[in-house]
Amino acid sequence: MMGQKNKIKKVISAVIALSLSVTYINAQIGIGVPNPSNPLEVKTDAGNIIINSSGRIGTMVANPKVALDLRGGTNSSVAIGNTAKTAAQAGAGALRYVASPAIGVKGYLEFSDGSNWVSFYPKGKPRIIVMASKTTQDTYVFESATPSEIGTKSGIVQRRSSYLTNWTEKLDSDSGVPTSNFDPATGEFTAPRDGVYFATFTFALQSSQVNTGANNQTEAIWEVRNPAGTITQRIKTNNGYASDTGASPNAVPVGSACTVSVYLNKGSKLRPFTWITVAFDGTTSQFDVSGNGAYNALTIVEQ
Repeated sequence: MMGQKNKIKKVISAVIALSLSVTYINAQIGIGVPNPSNPLEVKTDAGNIIINSSGRIGTMVANPKVALDLRGGTNSSVAIGNTAKTAAQAGAGALRYVASPAIGVKGYLEFSDGSNWVSFYPKGKPRIIVMASKTTQDTYVFESATPSEIGTKSGIVQRRSSYLTNWTEKLDSDSGVPTSNFDPATGEFTAPRDGVYFATFTFALQSSQVNTGANNQTEAIWEVRNPAGTITQRIKTNNGYASDTGASPNAVPVGSACTVSVYLNKGSKLRPFTWITVAFDGTTSQFDVSGNGAYNALTIVEQ
């Protein structure tokens, strides 16, 4: 008899368990909600969070229209973080937030297209802009046949490579946010990120007569160095002058300008310098600093 009773108990237990299982599958679940009308409803102080029969989630939204609907109140929002996953690993459609103090916008969103992370910039593409003028006579001779000549000079030394130093900075900006990518003391620009940069500078010397002599010319030169300091490129503009401008008052403002578009890796440096060989009437290798440096100007713009 005991064995028979035990069998009956096991059957009853199995029926109850099955009954409870079926009830659980078909029931609505409410947490803090007495009579839920959705498969899952959770009561919060701000409102209910639901999962409806279509699998859509609504936060304070009774009838979510998309997979995740947060449009239930004035303070509804969604927060996302960064990820080290590649765009392929995250999958097409994934979102991430990138906090980037190096970029003027400070932070931005990216989405995965399945292969690459594509950026959204709230103020447009981040853009470096540098503007400066030169109102001093300072240069720095750095290439010379005479080692003793290397160093800071006033004006331009003939037939010597001279960096243009001590600029007056007008603007050094990354998408409207002040930065320090340009060093006005040295005239050197350091790229904060990989990209193409448009750069131009011009200089002019005080007007004077150019006397008879061969190969009168001036060169405006942009120098590119990699992050290790190795010269990778030099781009020149050569301005020639007549061998003789004639008798006084036929003075001319000797000068030059150089404009380039160059690709710079992060940490690469761009710096202007000059080389001249001009037979002047007297010593006139001084910059024309009239007009608040209007003749000696520098501009760098990220493309």
